[in-house]
Amino acid sequence: MTKPTSSTSRTRDDRLARDVAKQLDRRRMRRKLGWWTAVIALLVVAALYLRFGGGFGLGLGGLGRGTGSAGEPASAHPLVAPRRCAIRVTARGITVDGKPMPRDEAALACKATPGADVVVTGDARQGDQDALLDALKAAGVPAFLRDQSSSGSASK
Repeated sequence: MTKPTSSTSRTRDDRLARDVAKQLDRRRMRRKLGWWTAVIALLVVAALYLRFGGGFGLGLGGLGRGTGSAGEPASAHPLVAPRRCAIRVTARGITVDGKPMPRDEAALACKATPGADVVVTGDARQGDQDALLDALKAAGVPAFLRDQSSSGSASK
């Protein structure tokens, strides 16, 4: 005949069964949470794909031909405007792009550019400034005058 089970072994078996059931329930919940996380992530990715176009910026190429609005190649329009001539008038003389030059040569040097940015310092003679602006006007060079003699404000 078999021995009757004691109450202590029965409580151990019950506790073991409860612990196993808890572990199985936790595993089932983790698996369910993982599936829901994956489904939500796929929905977010699909929404981003539909909202922001046919790519995620990974350089996989596009469908466009690379032309502008008028059908011209996009590289036909420069991104940076041509550089203007920088003239500085001081008491020491006139410099064009950092090189000292006489007034007439400065006007001729700036003729090939789309314009001239003229900076006049406070120690420059008014006659030098006027003569330079007249020479630029005679050469057909548009000039932007920036007078630094009064707190650096732009004028003209």
